[in-house]
Amino acid sequence: MRYLYADSTPFPLPQNFLATICAGTDACVAILKAEELLDDCNRVVREAEVKATKDLAQLSALSHRIETSLGNSVPPPGSESSADSAVRSSQSVGEATLAKIRELALATLDQSRQDTLRTRDATIAATAQASPRAHLLPALSNFLSVHELPDTAWGIRWNAGLGGAVTRAELQARTPFGLEASFEVAIPNQHVWARAPHVSVLGFEGSISMIRKPLVGKPRPMLVKLGDLAVTHVVLTTDRATLRLCKSSKTPSEGIEFVFTGETGADVMATRVDKAGYPQQDGERLSLADANTVQKLWTRITTLLGGLVAFRTRAIAAKLGGVPVAEIGRPIVVAQTLLRALAPYVREIATRTNIPRELALKRELGDGCREELFIHYETVLERITSLTPAHQQLFDVFGLREERSGERATVWRLPVVRPPALRAS
Repeated sequence: MRYLYADSTPFPLPQNFLATICAGTDACVAILKAEELLDDCNRVVREAEVKATKDLAQLSALSHRIETSLGNSVPPPGSESSADSAVRSSQSVGEATLAKIRELALATLDQSRQDTLRTRDATIAATAQASPRAHLLPALSNFLSVHELPDTAWGIRWNAGLGGAVTRAELQARTPFGLEASFEVAIPNQHVWARAPHVSVLGFEGSISMIRKPLVGKPRPMLVKLGDLAVTHVVLTTDRATLRLCKSSKTPSEGIEFVFTGETGADVMATRVDKAGYPQQDGERLSLADANTVQKLWTRITTLLGGLVAFRTRAIAAKLGGVPVAEIGRPIVVAQTLLRALAPYVREIATRTNIPRELALKRELGDGCREELFIHYETVLERITSLTPAHQQLFDVFGLREERSGERATVWRLPVVRPPALRAS
């Protein structure tokens, strides 16, 4: 469905971006709440450590005073006279009492030290269980499982359920902002990709020539009719593009695996594989004509597989700059990434909307009909009222908080908090 700006000029994205703005704002609020919770947890830990250090220092000082006041002053054997021994004997009961007091006092101090350490460790453990960073993936999942960030590129791993197994697919979303996410896919039972479809069912017919190496005799070229084969495995990721076609769509069987290489994937390597997917012979580079035929099939398959994006469910993993979001030190970095992705479109929609304090889009319904969609600025701004003032200021990048004079406020720049460096693979 085609979308337009309020001034009827084409909107560049094929989605109701007003809903994306609201959902993205909700995601940022949830992430910033995790940032605030993390700050609270860090404060509690610091306070627990400071208190424990102070208490241990006081106990150590008290222990020193006890040692000084009640320490053992008995002279070594043979160094005292008989008179001193008599006096010593008369004082033995009192010294024994002091020794007992000293022993009990030191034992009490030792127990207090252990209690102090246990209290500190229990506080730190309870804070760790709060795990504020664990809120990031659910927040991103709620947003990205329904909406897309601008210029999102999709990859997929799809495996047909053969021999009674379940067909499985995993989608991978990649954005220009360094944010990546992987999603489970709930494929409807009647969907063409719920099982291994024959190539002919996908509306494609074609043949290629491959070398066959028999056990006896010389290798010779043989014609392979692609329409007779079934699609059983597809991988399209940043580092791999492979397609496997097999003889049977029901059970594991022999087939051909195609690997697309080169910058544009124009080079195609074909390898005959057994029913377990292991090579039966060395791979061969297809001729230009055959490579073009397989490329057309690949384009057809990946285009149809693109329809599975609509059936994505929860995000099972997310990374920013190659770092899992649960390991990022500052959740605010993730929120800022979302804001940077959304902000240019929010400002442009606001610029092209004539009605004050509204964001509006149109969509064409066909037969000469258009529908207008709009939200008030307050629809977005009321979502951030539960945040701290400092975190609310991050949303000034949208440019929605206008001056009362009616002029638009200057668009604020986001504070510089650099994302984590890309990890080496």
